[in-house]
Amino acid sequence: MSNLDLFVNKRVKFRFYRQELQFDLSQSLFSSFDVDQGTRLLLKTIAKEVPLAEIGAVLDVGCGVGVIGLSLQKVNPAIALTAQDRDALALAFAQRNARLNKLADVAVPGGLALQGLGDGRFDLIVSNLPGKAGESALADMLARMPRHLTETGLAAVVIVRPLADHIEAQLQKQGSEMLLKEAGKGYTVFHFRGGETSVSTNPLPPYFRAQSRFKAPRAAYQLQTVYNLPEFDQLGFQTAVAYDLLKDVMVNGRVLVWNPGQGHVPVYMGKRWGTAVSAITLGSRDLLSLTISAQNLVENGLEQAKISTAHQPSILDLDGQYDFIVAFPDADPGVPWPDLLPSQLDALLAPNGQVLISAKSSLMQRLLPNLGRLRLQKDKKRRGFRAALVQKPA
Repeated sequence: MSNLDLFVNKRVKFRFYRQELQFDLSQSLFSSFDVDQGTRLLLKTIAKEVPLAEIGAVLDVGCGVGVIGLSLQKVNPAIALTAQDRDALALAFAQRNARLNKLADVAVPGGLALQGLGDGRFDLIVSNLPGKAGESALADMLARMPRHLTETGLAAVVIVRPLADHIEAQLQKQGSEMLLKEAGKGYTVFHFRGGETSVSTNPLPPYFRAQSRFKAPRAAYQLQTVYNLPEFDQLGFQTAVAYDLLKDVMVNGRVLVWNPGQGHVPVYMGKRWGTAVSAITLGSRDLLSLTISAQNLVENGLEQAKISTAHQPSILDLDGQYDFIVAFPDADPGVPWPDLLPSQLDALLAPNGQVLISAKSSLMQRLLPNLGRLRLQKDKKRRGFRAALVQKPA
């Protein structure tokens, strides 16, 4: 069994343009039980309006498990498909579903929406726009699309109905030519091309939410926070209880922080232990979390050379050896983390290394009896969360 098999919720059949497809879905990703109605509406309009036989290159932005782009490529296997997402688990599922449907020539670059594509041009850009990304991030996505279209290319996007007016206003503002607007139950589709607007070369500003100051035991720090991640203005209980343990621990050597969020814990560790920390690795499936955390570390004085990132589908996909790990476990329905996490942490820890795990008390209650040769040092509880410090023997 591969690590990815653990995340599969179900396999569904899907028919598009007289082609039969199958997709593995995950409860950890959007639309976990069937192909969602927004995707179905978008594909319906493309089938009616876009001559797929003439399309050479397609970009699927925020691809999820790959339904939109792979459905188009199934109709025309000559399509060169690029499926982009900020979620490494989504990219892994898009690759898996490409193999499941016997499709090749699929590139899956991790990235914030339409970032890192260089001068790439596409005949068709498609996206089931993420409504929770925030209006500024959505506007930035739309503004970048014309820059990556071929001369005759077009973009086709779908959005939840409450945000349709915002999308239409942004397309008008950037001077795009509206080719189609079609409303369905709960969703609206737009087809457009062209337009001109300036965009930042820095990927983060469209996601910025606030510049906030935080207090922690024996340290204070300032973070630039972003939409779509928690703890933008105050600490959550999961981080607070982790600090309850960290304040009395000595941290040094090679550090890994899994799921750093906005960057609270890595910045705190950099502030508290400074040069004793030789390197910090930030790990997460969410590239936005990795990017903002790395920026916050630099802005709080940590040398860029000490920072690395690991954009992976899960902590099970990490390797390396670390002297200290802080792990905020993912909450994946159906994945037996109490059985899997201790052995993986053991593999990642250097001899005598320590790991601080912080999660909901219900998960910790099932996890701590399964530590194997890791030894519990101490633990703390706070408001339904529990943090535990464990050590690997020499």
